[in-house]
Amino acid sequence: MKMSTKGRYGIRFMLDLVEHYSQGPIPLKDVAERQDISEKYLWQVINPLKAAGLIIPIRGAHGGYVLARKPREISVRDIIIVLEGPLALVECMEKKSRCRRIPDCMAHDMWVEIGEKLDQTLREITLADIVERFHARRLSDPVNYSI
Repeated sequence: MKMSTKGRYGIRFMLDLVEHYSQGPIPLKDVAERQDISEKYLWQVINPLKAAGLIIPIRGAHGGYVLARKPREISVRDIIIVLEGPLALVECMEKKSRCRRIPDCMAHDMWVEIGEKLDQTLREITLADIVERFHARRLSDPVNYSI
């Protein structure tokens, strides 16, 4: 499984909203600048996230986007499913009727197990977890510029 640009940028967009969570609505322009992503491309990310109820648009002069739920309540899985689709590693996991070999396939159970573990891991990692881990790592590994 390889994450598309849309999925990666969606995660970055959502993490930016978490990073600035207490500041109210975050203008798209600000996220685009900080994340070095074009506003035009971010629209492809925003619309599905909005439709899925993960973000809320705020209109007006001081408008922008806010998370629809607390960062601890949004998992990485929530975002990936919206932007990438099902987590099926192989087609037979998503559409069992398409593969007549499932009863005789030695690999099928392995794919199911891997898929279940991936799904569980992505459910367990929240946006808040990612931001907290990032800040903890930066605090424990300060850059030393001395010579």
